[in-house]
Amino acid sequence: MTTIKSVAEKAGVSIASVSRVINGTVARGETEERVWKAIKELDYQPNSAARALKVRKSEQICLSFDDLGNPAYVMMTRGVGQALSSTDYRLVLSSAFSSVDEIVKHLETMGRGFADGLIISPIYSDSRITTLLSRLQIPVVVVGTLPIGIDVDNVWVDSSAGVATAVGHLKDTGRKKIGFLNGPIATNPGKKRVAAFLTAMEANSLKLNSTSVIQAEAFSPEAAYSAVKEHSKISNFDSIVCANDQLAAGLMKFCFENKIDIPADLAVVGIDNTDLASLLRPTLTSIDLHAEQRGLIAAQMMLDRLSNPDRPSQKIVVEPTLVIRESTNKK
Repeated sequence: MTTIKSVAEKAGVSIASVSRVINGTVARGETEERVWKAIKELDYQPNSAARALKVRKSEQICLSFDDLGNPAYVMMTRGVGQALSSTDYRLVLSSAFSSVDEIVKHLETMGRGFADGLIISPIYSDSRITTLLSRLQIPVVVVGTLPIGIDVDNVWVDSSAGVATAVGHLKDTGRKKIGFLNGPIATNPGKKRVAAFLTAMEANSLKLNSTSVIQAEAFSPEAAYSAVKEHSKISNFDSIVCANDQLAAGLMKFCFENKIDIPADLAVVGIDNTDLASLLRPTLTSIDLHAEQRGLIAAQMMLDRLSNPDRPSQKIVVEPTLVIRESTNKK
C-alpha cells in the first residue's frame, strides 16, 4: 500500500513537506510540483488521518466558469453572492479553463487548500475529471449536466424542454420555417440544445433540411454575426431559435444591418433570459433558465454540505420558462 512515506521518498522530500503540500500550507514551487507528481504516479490517496492534519480553512468558496463575461454566469454569480452574503465565506471567481486539461489543473489547485468548496460550471465528461472530483478533499457543487460516474451535489436546468418550448411558441405564432443558431457542438449546451431542436421540430411535424442549423464557433455575438453572414440561406427562415441570448444579439445585429425586419421578416428567440434580452431592440423573447436561482441553490447546497459533510448528494432540477417579448410578435 502506498503511504505518505513512499510519496516523500519518491519526491525526495521529507514527510513533513508532503503533509504541508497535501494540506495547502506550503507556497507553490518546485517542492510542491515534485510532491504532486509523486502522488499522481503512486496513485496515493490521503487517509482520514492525513486529511485531519489540515489546521486551517481558507474561508473561501471558489466559483469557476469557463467564461466570466457570459451574462448568464454574471446572473448566476449574483445568486451565489446573495447566499454567501450573510456568512463569513469570501467568494472567489475563477475563469481559467476552456479545455479538459485546464479543468484538470484547476481541480488539482482546488485540492491544495485554495478554497473550502468549489462551485463549477460547466463540467466535461472525461475520466480524469471524474477521478479528480471523486478524490477532491473539498465539497463540490456542479451547476449543469453532471457526467456519469460523479456523485456530487448538482443543480441543473432542463434546457432541452426550453428549446422545445421555443419551437412550440414559434409554431403557435404562425412560423413554420424555423432554424437554429448554435454554439460549439463539442460543448454540452451545444450538443444538447441542437439535439432538442431537431427532436422538437420532428415532434411538431416541421420540416428540416441540411441548412436548418447554423453553426457558430463560439457562444458570442461576434461568432453569431460571422456564422449568419456566411450562411447563404437565412432568407429561407421565418424564425430562428438561438442557443443563447448572445447568439441572438449577433443575429439581430446582422438583421439590422441588412434591413431584415424583426419580427415581421424573422422572429427570434434566445435562451437564458439574461439582462441583454430586455435591452435589445426589439426586445428579445427568451427562455428563462433561471441562472440567478441556480446560483442561489448551488451556494445553499454548498453551505449545507459544509455543515453536513456526510449527507447524501442532492440533485435539483430547475424548470425553464418562456418570457415573450417583441421579437416574436405574431405575423
